[in-house]
Amino acid sequence: MNPQHRARPAPARVLAILLMLAGGTACCQTIKSVRIIVPYTPGSGPDILGRLLAEEVGRQNGPTMVVEDHPGAGTVIGTEAVARAVPDGSTVLIVAPSFIINPSLRKVNYDPLTNFEPICHLAATPMVIVVNGASPYRTLADLLNAARATPGELTLGSGGPGSSLHIGFEIIKRAAGINMTYVPYGGNAPAVNALLGGHLTAVYADYPTVVEQIKSGTLRALATGGRTRAEPLPDVSGRNDPCAKS
Repeated sequence: MNPQHRARPAPARVLAILLMLAGGTACCQTIKSVRIIVPYTPGSGPDILGRLLAEEVGRQNGPTMVVEDHPGAGTVIGTEAVARAVPDGSTVLIVAPSFIINPSLRKVNYDPLTNFEPICHLAATPMVIVVNGASPYRTLADLLNAARATPGELTLGSGGPGSSLHIGFEIIKRAAGINMTYVPYGGNAPAVNALLGGHLTAVYADYPTVVEQIKSGTLRALATGGRTRAEPLPDVSGRNDPCAKS
């Protein structure tokens, strides 16, 4: 991986990177099965990506790929499980920015720079602020103005804490001068279920987690975290669009 690419900030996207325990590359050619560890909940963006990857490898007659979800502790549980695995190339990990963020926030039993070997950058996806389809908020400006009018009363959930989505929300709060209550969940899927049940005002999620609900109208996308509109959401403003500002 190009170090310059790794250092480039990506506040608007959840990056998924495939990593292998250091020392395992030479064995990849002979192993018959590979465990893909996803340190997120079922139905999350990385989980969906892992299963798509396993299907594609199967079509190419590669090794058998087994996807295992190991959520918890902000991705630390799954990541530490891979750090303890035998470095024979049979265990890989799908990660997002939390992989690098966590060691700065809490005690972890791995070093992201020395215990793992990067294989490739798999995908990038927009981060999307969504509300219930029945919500009165139709734009991000509507939500921000309501938050200013009722400080601390509106809630926003995401997989976290310490995730890129959580950090992105804190950046929005500071930039907009608002006070919304952050509610952490074990993953984006539980947060979306809470939103659909009327227990949250909004959710900040990666696009694959909410795409079907957006298409069906049960959720409404207010804005993406990118500077401009995302290709899959041409009608949803980015943070630099005039309609995203109050």
